[in-house]
Amino acid sequence: MAGQALKYGVYRYIILVILAFGLVTGAVAMPIDANDADGAPLSFPVDESEHVCDAAAPIHDIEKLDKQYDKWGVVMRPGVVMPITTLFNAHTKEALPIFENPPVKPDLLRHFFRCRGFGDTVDMAPELIETIVAAARHFESTHVTMISGYRSPKFNDALAKKGRRVAAESRHMKGQAVDFRLDTVTAEDLGPWLRAHFEGGVGTYRADNFVHIDVGPKRSWQGH
Repeated sequence: MAGQALKYGVYRYIILVILAFGLVTGAVAMPIDANDADGAPLSFPVDESEHVCDAAAPIHDIEKLDKQYDKWGVVMRPGVVMPITTLFNAHTKEALPIFENPPVKPDLLRHFFRCRGFGDTVDMAPELIETIVAAARHFESTHVTMISGYRSPKFNDALAKKGRRVAAESRHMKGQAVDFRLDTVTAEDLGPWLRAHFEGGVGTYRADNFVHIDVGPKRSWQGH
């Protein structure tokens, strides 16, 4: 009988230990209430690097998505101003974006339209730039290729000696003429628009796909 009582006593002790252990671990495992710690809400540090930027979130509204891009597929962002068009120099491979405001600085224009043979510069007639931009805007052209701008008299003579089709009294030598093409229309279609909107000389060169404009008397011709 004594042995049996001892056996039951051991079992009872083991059960009590198990129950006590369960109560302790259960209390530890219970979730923390936000209003614990003397009634003050608990706060935990947040790693900001784990936050996903709103811009990276998928957009399910198609109209909202379309408004982020212009007609050429360029991503539009607040505070970003797109140029009206961009001039590309066919010889130097330089680019000059044209914005609504501010206007291009004169020294940049002189440098961009400089003589490709000797690097000389001159002030270009403002009517030429205005007409190029107006044509690019009308034909929705973002890419204007400049074939020829200012040509110094020395370079003009050098071209003539090589058999190039250059006039001895070319207005290119005074910064009063430019040759260019647009990326959205052919010279054959650009020529008539220029003749209707530009008070100067307009030459259309269909074979080489470029137009010539100058600030001389109003006239027009077809080149090779």
